[in-house]
Amino acid sequence: MSSVISSHLQKFEKQILSLVPYASNDRLEYLVKKLLPDENSGQHLAVKNEIKKLAQQANKPIDLRLIFADCQIVTHNKINHYLDIAGKKLFNEKLVEYQNLYTTALYYEVYEDAQKRAANKDKGVSKYNLENENESEFSEFKIDKTEPKPLVNKNRIINELKKLNSACKVFINPIMGMTSQGKKEVGFTANIEKMNNQKVIIQTSHEIPGIIANKVYLWLYDHHTEIDFTEELELGFVIIDSQKSSVNNKFEYLLKFSSPLTDQQMRVLFAHYLRQKKLAIIGPTERFITPLFDSVTSKGYEQLYLNKTHDIPLLCYKKNDAWHVKVAMKTSGNDAFWRFFSGADESFHLPVLLGNEGIQKALDEKNTVDKYAFILKSKYKDTFIYSLIWYDDFVNNRSVKTVFNNYFKNSLFRVVKISSSFINSVEDAYVPSALPCHVHPKMAVLNRAIPKAAIDMISNCDHMITLSDITSLYEIIHKPVSEEITELENLLPKRFQLSAVDSLDETEIVTAENDDSRGEDRFVLSFKMAITRSNNVVTHIPGITKNISIQGLLVNLVKETKFKAGEEIEIELTVPFLEQDRTIQKQKYIVLGYDSHGAVRLLMNTIESKHLACRAIRKYIYQHIDTLEACGKRGSRIYGLQKAMRNVYAHNHFSIPFYLKATKHQQYINAASFSGNSTLKHLVYKNENSEEIILNLLSNQKFRDSCLSIIAVLAYKKLPARAFYILVLPKDKNDKEEYSFWYRDLSVLKKSGQLKEYTQKLSNHGKPAILKVELKKSDKVQNMYYRDEISYLKSLDKDLADELETQLESTIGIGEVTDLTDIAIKMIANAT
Repeated sequence: MSSVISSHLQKFEKQILSLVPYASNDRLEYLVKKLLPDENSGQHLAVKNEIKKLAQQANKPIDLRLIFADCQIVTHNKINHYLDIAGKKLFNEKLVEYQNLYTTALYYEVYEDAQKRAANKDKGVSKYNLENENESEFSEFKIDKTEPKPLVNKNRIINELKKLNSACKVFINPIMGMTSQGKKEVGFTANIEKMNNQKVIIQTSHEIPGIIANKVYLWLYDHHTEIDFTEELELGFVIIDSQKSSVNNKFEYLLKFSSPLTDQQMRVLFAHYLRQKKLAIIGPTERFITPLFDSVTSKGYEQLYLNKTHDIPLLCYKKNDAWHVKVAMKTSGNDAFWRFFSGADESFHLPVLLGNEGIQKALDEKNTVDKYAFILKSKYKDTFIYSLIWYDDFVNNRSVKTVFNNYFKNSLFRVVKISSSFINSVEDAYVPSALPCHVHPKMAVLNRAIPKAAIDMISNCDHMITLSDITSLYEIIHKPVSEEITELENLLPKRFQLSAVDSLDETEIVTAENDDSRGEDRFVLSFKMAITRSNNVVTHIPGITKNISIQGLLVNLVKETKFKAGEEIEIELTVPFLEQDRTIQKQKYIVLGYDSHGAVRLLMNTIESKHLACRAIRKYIYQHIDTLEACGKRGSRIYGLQKAMRNVYAHNHFSIPFYLKATKHQQYINAASFSGNSTLKHLVYKNENSEEIILNLLSNQKFRDSCLSIIAVLAYKKLPARAFYILVLPKDKNDKEEYSFWYRDLSVLKKSGQLKEYTQKLSNHGKPAILKVELKKSDKVQNMYYRDEISYLKSLDKDLADELETQLESTIGIGEVTDLTDIAIKMIANAT
């Protein structure tokens, strides 16, 4: 290929060839940088252009008849090539590699391979050695190894808000021409509370007398030393609001910057001053990009996983020397498991689990505990009852096995993994933005504490129990489980019975997914409003809001209207702040339509940062979040509890989720998430256990292909999920720190009658792990919880933000890996 690759790039021949199949991939630039990390951006661009050149379609036929006598015609896209057997094989292999495109690279690769083979033939090089030589010379580009992506971002910038102001004097007349001493003696002293390029809030000790036509002038001087600005500023403003503070009896003025009242040079200097002040307060914005990227990534993967997790988490607390369930979380992924613990009236019976003495003891331990059990669902006198047998008792106690055979074996039961861990629920429930509050008002809302009612609900919960349904493992090794509920004539012995510690309705149920598709929270709030302009005609139609979000309103008007969808209107809105009501006028909204009761749905009609009503509503919600009533359940009757529960689980999940991604040209597992609880403790290599081994397994081609084929089946047959079990043992590690594995599917081994034999054979080489892998199709990501962060990221690096959104949207499936080695080895050993 050196004959076609530009001379100054021939040293990168191996990397260029490996990336030709990815020439049209949206990640090409990233891949070039990854393969050539030590080269500069100019070299990266040159390599990228070379790759695209080689990926262009060729129309010149390959003719090897002058090199080899035994050539045959190979036709592709109406072009006749003359190839020998080895050339034809390479040609077909390269066509597959290049997505069936006959490229410039393919032409030269086949031609130069033929020349090399002919030369080696003359030297007596065997075909076997030649194949090995080719194999070592060309390195096919491999898909990136699966990367760790936590569900909770820890990459945050934490610093305090700097108070960097300038000295300020207020005047009621223009101040041009006055000396500095004169201005200090005549002007009214003021403190600057807030300032941007449009509005300023100042505070004075007394009301400013003699104001004419609401005009005032500010003199800014003696700037803070951290602000890189030395010029004095003389600026004109119009007063748009004023009030006397009830806290300190000082006067506050809301001023709007006036260009006509300000000299042109001062306008330019004022803009520069604000930029320098902002830079001094928040620092260079480039440092925000990576934390924001990490935060959005974590929230995106958290949403993808938690909406589909097959586990049922329970938050528990101790009272009167007994453990109780406080909160349980339902997802679409654990729906079937949830139904097993539900009655005919949909009452949730799982809390009866805490009636077992073994569970109570496990919760008393501070460390993580894993236990396995059979749980029977049956009826006694038309009432659902549940019974439990610990798996270890089943294996070791003959009388317990007799109870299982008599009551469980031919009835409806589940095999469950019960994991308990110590948690800090209040700390884990709070997941702030990556940036501090003062960077942007949106960050202040994101960083606000969890609502008080939600915190009160979970504050005394210091343990989490997670239940996993592993019945399918039993069905593979033993036999299918009956789905018929048995009517018992007599209750099981008391030691096996599960009885409720509390009334079942005392457990708070949280649904991971929202009950609607709104992009932001909406609250029941009644604010006075009026439509003041419609169809460019002044009008006045009073009304009152039914519910409010930051960007939208649902309003009842005093008289019937017939607005068209998409029509722009102007309204005035009164927001009842604690200090005083504030009426905001001339706010532009678009009519979206009417609800079933005739209320009008409105959406803001400008960007949020310039919409005064949106900003005022955001401030009101921020101030009153502890007392607001949310519209819709939003996953829980208690506002904020859904988010708190999700965050707690994201910190403490036991399974390891991974994410399957599809682009135009490839499908692969791009990320996996870990927590302090999520280790595959039996997946070891020479007594070492690490995330690296797990990531290598997820990157393994055989494993990846198995997962992708199952995801395709789920999509085709519209199935919710499918699980498979693998027997796996790391067998080697190469010089690149990459592991290879012995890897077999349990169900295949069982069907062939080799399960016990192969397990024993593998055990002779080390300690194999048996893992459950459950796969589900993913839903589309909703940006509700990271919308403000991705919006701010776009203002800093739009391309990166767009790439991140594409990455999340291209996720096609979610997997969960659970270590079941302990119980699986015992099941296999005890199988008949």
